[in-house]
Amino acid sequence: MGIGKQIRRAREQLGLTQGQLAKAVGVTKSAIGNYESGVSHPKEPVLYALFEALGCDANFLFQGHYPPQAALQAEDRAAAEHLRRYQALDRDGRQLVDLILEREYSRITGQETNILTPDFWPRLQPQKQIPFYALPASAGTGVYLDGSDSEPISVPASSEADFALRVSGDSMWPDYNDGDILLIKQQPSVLPGELGIFVLDGEGFFKKYAGDYLVSLNPRYADIPLSRFENITCSGRVLGKLHG
Repeated sequence: MGIGKQIRRAREQLGLTQGQLAKAVGVTKSAIGNYESGVSHPKEPVLYALFEALGCDANFLFQGHYPPQAALQAEDRAAAEHLRRYQALDRDGRQLVDLILEREYSRITGQETNILTPDFWPRLQPQKQIPFYALPASAGTGVYLDGSDSEPISVPASSEADFALRVSGDSMWPDYNDGDILLIKQQPSVLPGELGIFVLDGEGFFKKYAGDYLVSLNPRYADIPLSRFENITCSGRVLGKLHG
């Protein structure tokens, strides 16, 4: 079957007239008629437009007409164009494309039957960047906050978080585990019952505030009386942890 018949077949399957296809591709109605009748053949830019308008690939249009190598070359050029556009994206754009590609590939290969998993759509939300500090926030017996190196990390644009820290220790288990990334809203104090980042005589703690004490969620750890410390500051309120 020649390329003209394939163009016509795809057009009719979509319920398009020659005029509608011509408008979508950017050529005249008579040009589409000539392609379908075999009088002339579409040039390379028109071929790409036909792929897009007809929702097909080179293998479909070239079936039984062009040598397989010609079809492969056209597909290679299309892949190169996709790669060029991907390389022009920023980090957030690439993460979005990678996420969709991973899900679609898994679906097509049968590894994933449903791409609409709970963690999928939140990651498609607009993102913003906040500083992620290398210093951990202790969920144990305390660590010294003696540095300020940070790197940007992406979070949902709707998040109130101002910065992020990594959990060190297991005193806030089972809600928070060693290595989790905390999202923190910078503020000088928290209310009783809220989780916060506290600096006690230079040591950083991730705990629940209980007035005169800092409390761990893990019952293995004793409460920390604030009366034992001279210098007490609150670095912010913990909003939660970064997922996925």
